[in-house]
Amino acid sequence: MKRILCLFLLFMVCFKVLEAQENKPKLVVGIVVDQMRYDYINRYWDRFGDGGFKRMINEGFSNENHHFNYAPTYTGPGHASIYTGTSPANHGIIANDWYDKENKEMVYCAGDKAVNTIGSSSSAGKMSPHRMISSTITDELKLATMRRSKIIGISLKDRGAILPAGHAADLAMWFDSSTGTWISSSYYTQRLPSWLRAFNKSGHTQKHLANNWETLYPIGSYKMSLRDNSPYEGAFEENSDPVFPYDLKKLSEKYGFGLIKSTPFGNTITKDVAKAAIKGEQMGQDPFTDFLAVSFSATDYVGHQYGTYALETEDTYLRLDKDLEDLFNYIDKEIGNENVLYFLTADHGAVVVPAYLQDMKIPSGYFNGGELKAGVKNFLSENYGVGNWVENVSNSQVFLNRSAFQEKNISLSDVEKKLSDYILAFDGVAQTFTGTDMRRLEYRKRFAALLQNGYNNKRSGDVLYTLQPAWTSYGMTGTTHGSVYNYDTHVPMLWYGWKITHGSSVVATGIPDIAATIAALLHINRPNACTGEPIEMLLK
Repeated sequence: MKRILCLFLLFMVCFKVLEAQENKPKLVVGIVVDQMRYDYINRYWDRFGDGGFKRMINEGFSNENHHFNYAPTYTGPGHASIYTGTSPANHGIIANDWYDKENKEMVYCAGDKAVNTIGSSSSAGKMSPHRMISSTITDELKLATMRRSKIIGISLKDRGAILPAGHAADLAMWFDSSTGTWISSSYYTQRLPSWLRAFNKSGHTQKHLANNWETLYPIGSYKMSLRDNSPYEGAFEENSDPVFPYDLKKLSEKYGFGLIKSTPFGNTITKDVAKAAIKGEQMGQDPFTDFLAVSFSATDYVGHQYGTYALETEDTYLRLDKDLEDLFNYIDKEIGNENVLYFLTADHGAVVVPAYLQDMKIPSGYFNGGELKAGVKNFLSENYGVGNWVENVSNSQVFLNRSAFQEKNISLSDVEKKLSDYILAFDGVAQTFTGTDMRRLEYRKRFAALLQNGYNNKRSGDVLYTLQPAWTSYGMTGTTHGSVYNYDTHVPMLWYGWKITHGSSVVATGIPDIAATIAALLHINRPNACTGEPIEMLLK
């Protein structure tokens, strides 16, 4: 009798668990488009098909006033912030690379010497999420389902796969430029799954690099871009012009498999491996919600090289639109649109090429970071005597040699203040802040608050500076990002699929709200350092 009762109770528990899971999506697909400015949606709208970006907007919900709430706006912090629901001040990913004050060395946001590459003999797989100090929404899903949910992260960039997948993921995979294949880390597994090994053997990379990169449509129809071979674009080779068509076979002989990352076909192979993962891992096929985090990185490589108004950039987005349509159609067939929750956003935006703005008589400029670094060292030596006063200058931050000042009984806060005033006098610098004030004060004005949200007390520097709008420390061609300004902070925020009703809103929302909203929709805990709030209009 007791045995029958125990079996009955076990059955009831399982039934309740399954019943609870039925009210949740079978799969969440998080899409991050690297370096996608918000205005690209409207700029290319008439060229998009009905099944990609337009499908998400026409059938889903768009938060049109969506911004990052911190700076610097880089890829590593962007992906971490989206999935942790907080800013670098709390999750610790303060840049792609930063100066480690404790070990006195530059470190990479996903670098991990304690793990090994899985899938190739290169060192490209020595990566893990160990530097991210808070949980992600993907971690919380793992916890909520007692590890039954499957979590997969995919990106050309290791950080674009690893940080979204979180600490408890089943697998994160990224592209190895030395082999043209997808690899992982011993942090996740000791052997690539059979479906990924088969995908690597299929020659997807080689197939795309054997062809030319031609414009998707007749080149004369690209009306939202500058002419081909504008002076604001970067070329692959020193004595060549950035013009269509690009002979990828010839270029790959010089640049290797990594060339594909700087073409729209880098997004295509990302989409194809995502489809293979869904099938190979049987995602969305049981009662427990799975999570696929996909980051399309080719847009960033193309944007950096060609800029925001280049034909190459427009063509890349038109092709990405078709890749999204193909992915959506595949998921429709395998799982069903009504069972899948999608969101799409970006990890940062990008500035219009300053040289182009200057030709348009719009204020902009180029900042010489090397001159600032040399000036800072000279200034400190003139004021405090010859010495090793500076340990590092990076990410618009100065890291002082604190022990050197302490040995001389020199007040660090006084040094910070004097150095802050000195840096402010540089042409192109907009604002300066001291680390002491970042730790002690609470800033409410937008730009200062963004810097403070990006300031981690243990990892960030002693003096911070921002540049004036549309000023960059970059080359004369192509674009970059990282600032506090709208062109870097304003990104798309699209929701689509399971329980998402059609609509749009210009009510302000922020990057940390994404993870909080997913947690509310899935009825699970928010990430442990989450500072965002659920977007209420999506929960009605």
